[in-house]
Amino acid sequence: MTGQFWWREKIFKDFGHSYLVELVFEERAIQKIQILKNPSWGYFLVLDGIVQFTEKDEYIYHETITLLPASLLPSPPEEVIIIGGGDGGVLRELQKIPSIKKILQFEIDKLVFELSQKYFYNISGDYNDSRVDFIIKDGLMGLKESMSESFDLLIVDCTDPVGPAKSLYTEEFYKESFRVLKPFGVFIQQASLPIYFPKVLKEAYPVIKKVFPYVKVIRTYVPCYGEEIAFLIASKEEKPWIQPLQTYYGKYYHPQLNPYYFSLSANWLNLLETSNNP
Repeated sequence: MTGQFWWREKIFKDFGHSYLVELVFEERAIQKIQILKNPSWGYFLVLDGIVQFTEKDEYIYHETITLLPASLLPSPPEEVIIIGGGDGGVLRELQKIPSIKKILQFEIDKLVFELSQKYFYNISGDYNDSRVDFIIKDGLMGLKESMSESFDLLIVDCTDPVGPAKSLYTEEFYKESFRVLKPFGVFIQQASLPIYFPKVLKEAYPVIKKVFPYVKVIRTYVPCYGEEIAFLIASKEEKPWIQPLQTYYGKYYHPQLNPYYFSLSANWLNLLETSNNP
């Protein structure tokens, strides 16, 4: 531990979020990793200068990326694949679903996983669960080695498309994702904060639409991000998007939230429209 100091997450050259923190850990490996502690937010994980989650509100993100897609399946999920998610939050939420029989996870950064097990063990799922197969590997490479139509859910809990996550926003990746999903399966991936970084959603949306016949954008507000985060959700068949077929309840998620997730503001809709007309 060090003494307290002000740390700034730089959003733009003239704008950022500031936290009074203690530095718990810092190292540059595949990504620059920092673990900081703030009196209000608790411990939080920073990758390449960007806050990934905090102890205080991580459940909003993790429940959204897990329980929302699970709610759209015609039957409870049994086999799931996670790309990224080395902090263990997605795994934790999946392990609350009794029907789950198999969870395959590919995480490229071993250090993120090891540090999360040390500092964020209280938010992580159980990696000793016999249903879990955790592999240190690039997500795209992992998908290429997976069997076709094997998974009910494909959850991509990755960083923005810079550094090691670039390959996870490509047409090749989406084609592999399409291949491994069962006919009724659901794909979901975070797509950054459109108000700050519209390029991520604007570039990824038309690419995934080339592969999946049904693509939706959802949104939710996570306090530590200071804005609404977007997710891409896709499937091979039409879904009753705002009327969940499966019922799940978390600290944040409940079935009546589905209409909220899919209700986009005019500026988001305009962003999606212009993404099809570069």
